[in-house]
Amino acid sequence: MNMIPRSFRRSQFREERFRTYVRPIIDAVIAQRGSCRILDLGGDADYWQFDLPPSGVEIWLLNIEAKPPSPDPRFHVLQGDARDVNAFGDGSFDFVHSNSLIEHVGRWADMKRVAAEIRRLAPSYYVQTPNFWFPLDPHSNAPIMHWLPQPLQRRMVSSKARGFYAKAASLDQAMQIVEGTTMLDRAQLAELFPDAEILTENVLFLPKSLIAIRTPAR
Repeated sequence: MNMIPRSFRRSQFREERFRTYVRPIIDAVIAQRGSCRILDLGGDADYWQFDLPPSGVEIWLLNIEAKPPSPDPRFHVLQGDARDVNAFGDGSFDFVHSNSLIEHVGRWADMKRVAAEIRRLAPSYYVQTPNFWFPLDPHSNAPIMHWLPQPLQRRMVSSKARGFYAKAASLDQAMQIVEGTTMLDRAQLAELFPDAEILTENVLFLPKSLIAIRTPAR
């Protein structure tokens, strides 16, 4: 049984976040500068079809895996590591966007590197990540799986496919799944982004997601 009502689905959450937080940043940058250069870490072009301005926006999509080029000239598809975006200098973008990426980049030291790159590359940013204290694990769709000891998590992903996870065919695959996600709490996100406002997204009065946001200076 799904713990989240039908009215609460990932695409709807993303659309609401885009309308509430992302689009206002883009509009503010365009109002100030006439255009907006965006770096999306771990993203894809489909996400940006919610409600982009008709002109003035260019978006670089950076993923660690190779992706096919986009037919839309507004999008530039890049392969690279969010922990070291060495292709771009300081302040190369107006806005850095990251949706559900930072929990997948590795251990705390890796997260610090990603956070430092985000803050280096643009004066404004939006970083969304699932909240550790929400009882439904968003990756497996299994209640409290992310709170369980590693051996139990390993057993769960080895027993059947769960959410985004295919059934692990070996212990090695199970370990890669279990260690591939490290969810954060509010204090950790605030430590990574000390110059951001930290927001909480609630579902049924429970803190589902966290957002670190820095808007353009007026």
